[in-house]
Formats: sequence, C-alpha cells, structure tokens
Amino acid sequence: MASLKAAADAFAGRHPGAVVGSMDTFRHDSWQLLLGVPALALRAALYLRTVLKRESDADIKYDTRVSIGIGEVEWISRQRISDSRGPAFTRSGKGLDAMGSRCFALDAGEADSGGMAALANAAVPLLDCVVGDWTPAESRAVHGVLNGLTQEEIARQWPPVGKNGRTPSRQAVGDALVRAHWSTVAEVLGWIEAGLGAPGR
Repeated sequence: MASLKAAADAFAGRHPGAVVGSMDTFRHDSWQLLLGVPALALRAALYLRTVLKRESDADIKYDTRVSIGIGEVEWISRQRISDSRGPAFTRSGKGLDAMGSRCFALDAGEADSGGMAALANAAVPLLDCVVGDWTPAESRAVHGVLNGLTQEEIARQWPPVGKNGRTPSRQAVGDALVRAHWSTVAEVLGWIEAGLGAPGR
C-alpha cells in the first residue's frame, strides 16, 4: 500500500491537476483515487499496476484491481477521498464488486454508449489481458516510459540483476517494451485520451 501511495503521488507530480487530494487506503488492501481528468484514468491505472508488477518474482506476484467509475461527484472529502459521494464513486464500487478475476473495469453510467461502450466492453478488457501478462521486467520498462524516460535512462535506473549484478542494456529495455506490446498499448491510450479530451493530448 505504501508503494501504491508513493506511485499515486508520483503520478500527480507528472500530471499536475489530474489528481484531487491524495490516495486513500482502507480495509488493509483497498484504495481509492480521485482524478479531475477522467481521460487519464487508464494511464493512472497502468502506472499503479506497473509499480507493483515490477516487484514480483518467482515466489510472489504483486498486482492490484482497478475499477474506474466516470461521472459526477456530489461531495469531496479532502480528509478521506473514500468518504466522498457521487455517481462516480458508486460506479467504481459496483464495478469492483462485479469484476471477478479481471483487474480492469470501467463504468461511465448513462454516458456508456457508442464509443464509451466500446471502450468499457472491448478496449478495457483487451488491455487488461495484455497488462496481466506483463513480466516484472516488462512492467519496469513500461513504468519507465510512463515516467517519460528514454530507454537509456530506464536502463541506468534498473536495479542490478543476475550473478554479475549488471543493469540491462538499452536494447534489453527495448526488447522488454516490444514483448509488452507497448507501442500498441500507447496507441490505445492516445486514442482513449484524445477521445475523452485529456488536456494537451
């Protein structure tokens, strides 16, 4: 949970104005984050999942489920975001209860028609399938790109691995991004964010 909160703060730093308040954690393994820019919801979800998945190993797998609710917010509690009220929060909670084994869900309520329905019922589940297969190395590489780093910078920041304790080459980072299908995922994110009106995209 500490890693998730730190990641949420880092995401807020990279996208000024996108996050309202700060991440709220509760019930030991649950969290809630409020975005003022709904178009960045999937990018934020990827950011949070990769920060956990990159720490997985052969013995333990880290991940988090993300249910995105898009809609009006009637009241915001600055002390605890989870105490806030409105359709966006209700949709997020219901989506989490109904998502089963999936790790991504999206509900936009009455706006969930046409392109939004395709996003919620087709693009998001497919994206979940891709992200679910990411290895720790692929997750680390994608997280670096989401932080705006070049492949060379990602390689330099990579923790030493292997018997020799070496960091990977730029080519190894590039190969990890190819295996993660990052170019396609980036195109999907760009399409979603442009369609939902992300600022500067």
